[in-house]
Parts: sequence; structure tokens; C-alpha cells
Amino acid sequence: MTRRHDALIPLTHDHHHALHNVRLLSKAAGAEGPERVEAALAFVAHFHDHSVQHFREEEEELFPMVVGLPDAPVDGIARILLEHVQIHALVKDLGRQAAAGDVEPQTMRSVGDLLKAHIRFEENDLFPAIEAMVPDELRSLTLAAREPQPGG
Repeated sequence: MTRRHDALIPLTHDHHHALHNVRLLSKAAGAEGPERVEAALAFVAHFHDHSVQHFREEEEELFPMVVGLPDAPVDGIARILLEHVQIHALVKDLGRQAAAGDVEPQTMRSVGDLLKAHIRFEENDLFPAIEAMVPDELRSLTLAAREPQPGG
């Protein structure tokens, strides 16, 4: 496995934490109603506390760095941007369901499945393509400081 560019390591760490939370959410999808609600609320809180900033950094810092270059992975960036919107919608639905006191297991699975595929694509395809295109420019990324996150 190739080492991730130092500038992207915070985003990769975010991915590890998100996958940990997806595992908790997926496990809770098979549980009783109150446990599903608790897991959904925890997932939604983590999303708002960490993932929204992560998405913003990709959209405002990383992707603009390469999108106008020849051979830019435009289709990959477009896929990720669409998935960001889809994930926002699913998390909003998850939060509404939790607030109403019951969460559908399928919603939990849908969020988890999409987020896992999203992260795999970024880590295995999109980040390596970006690293190859602009290795020196990546040093100029101004990612927010990360606080330690539980469970990951």
C-alpha cells in the first residue's frame, strides 16, 4: 500500500473515524428500536461535528486545486460531490426518524453502505489520482486542526 501524502492524512483519519461510526450504526440496525435511535443520534452528532467540516474541506480546498487541470479526475470529483449531497439527505432523514423515536433499519444500512463506498472510492481512486497530479501543491492545504475522536 502506498503511503498517503502528509497533507491528506487528516482526511484519511477522518475516514477511519467515519468507518468506525458506520460499523456502530450498521450493528445497531439489527437491534431494538431504542438502541437504533441511540445509535442514529450518535451517528448524526458525529456527522455534524466532524463530517460536515471534512466535506467542506474537500469541496473548498482539495478539489478546486485540481479540477481545472488537464486530466483532472472530474468524473470522480462529480461522483463525490453528488454523494456528499446524498449523504447529507440520508443523515437528515436519519435524524428526523430518531427525533420521532424510531429509526428504520434500512435507512441506517443505506447511510452506512453509501458512506463506506464513498470512502473506499476516495481512498483507493480519487486521493491517489490527486496526489499524482499535484504533490507539491498539496502542502498548501489549510485543513482544520483535528481533535482526537473516540473509537477509531
